[in-house]
Amino acid sequence: MSDVKVNRRERYAALTCEAVLAAAKTLFVSKGFDATSVDEIAELAQASKGTVYHHFQDKQAIFAELFRASQEAVTAKVIEAMPAESEEPWEKVQTAIRLFLHGYIADGDASALLRQVVSVLGWDRVRELNEQQTLPLLRATLESLVANGYARPVPVEATVEIFFGMFYNAVLFIIDADDPDTASNEVETVILCALEGLKPAK
Repeated sequence: MSDVKVNRRERYAALTCEAVLAAAKTLFVSKGFDATSVDEIAELAQASKGTVYHHFQDKQAIFAELFRASQEAVTAKVIEAMPAESEEPWEKVQTAIRLFLHGYIADGDASALLRQVVSVLGWDRVRELNEQQTLPLLRATLESLVANGYARPVPVEATVEIFFGMFYNAVLFIIDADDPDTASNEVETVILCALEGLKPAK
């Protein structure tokens, strides 16, 4: 088989997979995971049900990929907008938290997926997906702060787990609030107060 035919087939497969994900995202956001069937995803994607199962083991696998991509997009925007390296470390942390919290206000699709993720995938799977990017970022940031004397020598893994859970619940509080902007400011105040406890005693 020629390389041209292989490349064409690969491109077609990639486009089909993208169409399935786009269709599923539209339905999961508008109707919810439980109310969406694989048949509906296939129909909206203009693909067969068999094609959907060729790319994904089941409906949960589709949701997991969409959630992973949404988390990656929010995190990427935070990293991209972070202050320069010359900025004071805690100012960078505060900016990152602010961007992360407001990121979900700006991205309604990411918020809709986040609301459903634990009921769809379970907490262990959510944590596993976040281990691909969000948790390593939190871990690396805390390790750097501790190593350079900007934070107390706290147990890194325990601290990361606690703050990860806090960030997750903080975002849920914000996106479910009647006034998300006010809720984001309130949550930011609480989180920054918690972070003060990590700073070395003066």
